[in-house]
Amino acid sequence: MDNSPHDQSRQSTVALVRWSKKPGENPVVRFVTSCAFALFLCLILMMFIHGLRSFGAVVLFTVVVAALLTGPSVSSQRRFMTGLTKRVNDTIAEVTGTSDDLLSVKDFRRMIRSGEPLPLLVSGVPGLNLHVERLAAVGPNAPEKWFAVFTVVPPENGTASFDRLVAAARDGQGGTSGTDHS
Repeated sequence: MDNSPHDQSRQSTVALVRWSKKPGENPVVRFVTSCAFALFLCLILMMFIHGLRSFGAVVLFTVVVAALLTGPSVSSQRRFMTGLTKRVNDTIAEVTGTSDDLLSVKDFRRMIRSGEPLPLLVSGVPGLNLHVERLAAVGPNAPEKWFAVFTVVPPENGTASFDRLVAAARDGQGGTSGTDHS
């Protein structure tokens, strides 16, 4: 069977962190919907409270109520991203053996938006990439699934000679001809 490059990249991929995101979790969307709710509430309260019958009071009431309703969402998303970045950084430090390539929350968010990989060195040798993948959602209200994954990239040259060396060690006498270790 002939493996396509996409299948080969999937075989050399390890999912590091998985998370899902619901369509309405974006704080901007939540703020806009909260503004609409606050405006509707303000229109109802205008009938009973005369101080809300000016344009400035309506705008102020709408913005303050929307900000109060959106604040917890922003805070929880910030805590979630900080924890997620910490898990990714712990794994990077464990795999690479150094803390030189650790990400900030801002860098990790940029990787999520752009999809660009972060090349990592393992004991000074390149070949490990960290990137974020998004799987397509099935339905319109289905949560988006995200993965932060390590991808192992074999070197462009040297794999054939390494494969021959492994085959020779397996088929031969293991490289101990003529020596006695007893």
